[in-house]
Order: sequence, then C-alpha cells, then structure tokens
Amino acid sequence: MTFPELDTPTEFSPDNFLGSFFRTAKAVLFSPRLFYENMRTEGGLRNPLIFLVCCVLIHTLLISLLVKNQTIVFRNITLGIGMPFLTAGIFFLIITRLFKAPGTYEAAFRVTAYAAALHLFSWIPIRWVLVLVEFYRLYLFAVGLGYAFSIRVSRAGLAVVIAVITYAVLGSILGYILIGSQAPTPNP
Repeated sequence: MTFPELDTPTEFSPDNFLGSFFRTAKAVLFSPRLFYENMRTEGGLRNPLIFLVCCVLIHTLLISLLVKNQTIVFRNITLGIGMPFLTAGIFFLIITRLFKAPGTYEAAFRVTAYAAALHLFSWIPIRWVLVLVEFYRLYLFAVGLGYAFSIRVSRAGLAVVIAVITYAVLGSILGYILIGSQAPTPNP
C-alpha cells in the first residue's frame, strides 16, 4: 500500500521544514518499509540529526508539561540526542563485523535518527503505550537496518536483539560500578 504523498522524497529537508518534518514522521511511523527502502544511506548526518533533535525537543517539551522535575527534562534531552549516536555505533559494529555486511556508520545513524519519530508518542504517560512504542522502535530499527545494510530483516532483527543484550550487560556493569560496589553488605 502506497500513499501518494510518499511518492515524493521522504527524507527530511530543512528547506521545507514543517511540511518535510510531518511528511517524514508520517512515513516513518505509518509506512516504515517504504520509507527505509527509499532512504538514502549517504548524504551527511545534518538532516537526520535536525529531525532527531526536533523530535526530542517536542518530546521534552511535552514531558516538561507533565513533570516539573528539571533533571528529568535535562536527561530526556541528553539521552534523546546522545543515545542514537551510540546505538548507531553498536548496530554498525554488529552488522559490519559480526555479519560481515557492507555499510557505513552514517547509514546506521540515519536509521536510528529517523526512528526518533516515535518520540512524538513516547511522552504519553500510559505504561502499555510506552511498551508498545519501545517494541515498535525495535521493529523500526530492524526494518531500517535491513534496507540500509541490504541484509534480511531477520538478520537485522538479530542485530537489534544483540544490541539490546549489549545495553543490558553494559547497564548492569555500570550499575554495579556506580551503585553496587557502594551498597552496604549485610552482616552474616
């Protein structure tokens, strides 16, 4: 199923800021296969980064209306913009080193940056909505990586699972270093 407005280039272009932003977000969210199939894997990080920052800022603005804690607002901006760079690096290493597929870091970053369209919904404070959004994010990553690196979606999905496991292990190690090693030990 194709949408007439998706026949035009779906990549974000700051020249037509609002129209391009909404068209790109709509394409990523509602027709991810078509979007990622037509996404360029080269062309610089600027446009995907601007799209990412806009999605994160909208998300943060909406969060700040619900939560008055400035630490949470700062954390949302920092992690929302920083994590896609790290995630792209992990995806790039998994796909190019483990699966021996050709590709660039830029292609992986473009996938993670455009998947940030989900930030437009991830502010909704309903637990099941947040869970659905995160699972859909993993799906967007798998579909996007499949097209960006010309690999089967099953392999891209495996790369996503490996990345999630990597984050879990790194988070556990970091948690132990920062909190666990300082926790009081129970008396025997």
